[in-house]
Amino acid sequence: MNPLGMTYESGDYRKIMDRALDLADRKGFLDRRREAKRDGKLRGIGFASYIEATSGSPREYAKIDVQPDGHVDVTVGTLSSGQGHETSFAQCVGEWLGVALERVLMIQGDTDIVPVGGGSHSGRSMRMASVVMGKASELVIARAKRIAAYMLETDVADIRFAEGVFTVPGTDRSIGLFELARAARERNSLPEDHGPLTADCDDVMRLAGFPFGAHVCEVEIDPDTGKTDIVRYAAVDDVGRAVNPLILHGQTHGGIVQGVGQALWEHAYYDPLTGQLLAGSFQDYAMPRAGLLPSFTTELSETLAPGNPLGVRAGGEGGTTPTLAVVVNAVVDALADYGVTHIEMPVTPERVWRAIHDGGAPSQ
Repeated sequence: MNPLGMTYESGDYRKIMDRALDLADRKGFLDRRREAKRDGKLRGIGFASYIEATSGSPREYAKIDVQPDGHVDVTVGTLSSGQGHETSFAQCVGEWLGVALERVLMIQGDTDIVPVGGGSHSGRSMRMASVVMGKASELVIARAKRIAAYMLETDVADIRFAEGVFTVPGTDRSIGLFELARAARERNSLPEDHGPLTADCDDVMRLAGFPFGAHVCEVEIDPDTGKTDIVRYAAVDDVGRAVNPLILHGQTHGGIVQGVGQALWEHAYYDPLTGQLLAGSFQDYAMPRAGLLPSFTTELSETLAPGNPLGVRAGGEGGTTPTLAVVVNAVVDALADYGVTHIEMPVTPERVWRAIHDGGAPSQ
């Protein structure tokens, strides 16, 4: 338990750091540093382990509608802003209901349809949406089993559901999910379960998630100009269950770029006399660009979170959380021979050049 009363429920933090160091080829760093020195450059390495608490708005909503025309509408309160919910959420619902990914349609952002929702922040979307989507899916299946039992003339306890089909084991009697949804709408002879095959869930979840990981960064500095280049970057992030690894790698890469941008280039500069923002456009505000960065080496670790049915921790912020620390640590390490122990962000060429010249000649 930490001083704030939060319990880090699980995680092998040493293992993650060791793996990150292996990915970064830590053992080869001294050779790379000597080679850089022969080229007149300064090379440094930085490390950072992190653990963060992801919580956010505790209330989330989902509704599952099985449509008779052969698709499933999934209404959610959390709103995608580029995280790929329409893919990863659909993967979950498709697996639970036994339907193809392309048959799952996401509905979000329409307040006439979505009554409540917490939005996307603090790594909450998959962690919380998976709970309410899962519960709504379970309610749909439970109701569908009752309808199937009536139609297949058996007891509910005898119905089995798998791969989108309800069956009576030991017989040839079965009915598919979408066929059942059509029957539920059309047959007035059904019991009280007549009507659209739908269910929703509105839940409050106050348990935080604790993603963790370790990042390693190497920089190379031109001592004549102060220009800093990131030449190697490795990261291992534990997100719990990785529902869609490709999306999570993309989020990690994007998060690293955001962190590097703040560490090296981005600065909202104001005139000290007038308070006028002088970096108010992209002509003046230095954004990171692909050509300024190397390819990253990233891995995902999956230590399932015990407080979440899917084991999800969160993966939307881990790329950024340690990045500022590892970049600045690497710069300070590269400048250690000049007596530099601290440098402010953004670590611009001017600041690096001044740190070198204020520090004096490097120690031998």
